[in-house]
Amino acid sequence: MRITLLKILRSLASILFGYIVIVVCTIVGFKPLGGIVHLQAPLRIQVAGALVAILSGLIGGVTAAFVAGRHPVRHAFGVLLFIFIDTAVVLSRGSTDPVWFDLSGSATLMLATVAGGLLVYAHHGTGEPKLPRRENPSAAARVQITDSGATPAPRKDD
Repeated sequence: MRITLLKILRSLASILFGYIVIVVCTIVGFKPLGGIVHLQAPLRIQVAGALVAILSGLIGGVTAAFVAGRHPVRHAFGVLLFIFIDTAVVLSRGSTDPVWFDLSGSATLMLATVAGGLLVYAHHGTGEPKLPRRENPSAAARVQITDSGATPAPRKDD
């Protein structure tokens, strides 16, 4: 029961921390670009804004995956809940930019977030902790059967 509760709390914390990392990274990254990047901004500012979104999403997805310690893609995907809410708030407030521009920015961030989880999965697998294999205590007693009869199996440390 306690382990299950800890896993649930860790999963929820991973999603929240992943989103917090995204928010902090985007704030810090967009500040030198003049804050929010609009459609009328120069191309170099838009490209820089896209790079900020991609890096922020990747870092947020990786953060969620590592904090959870298991199922990295699922936890990175969980961060999307907060990004969906954020997108809904942005769209409900209205913008000088077309809706497609705001949605494409959100989609970029979402794809990068899931890609962060995929990076962790590609590097670490499922994220389940890998415990060292214990040697069977009776392994020393194993015998090796050959044509000449039964002999003790050679030990690895010999």
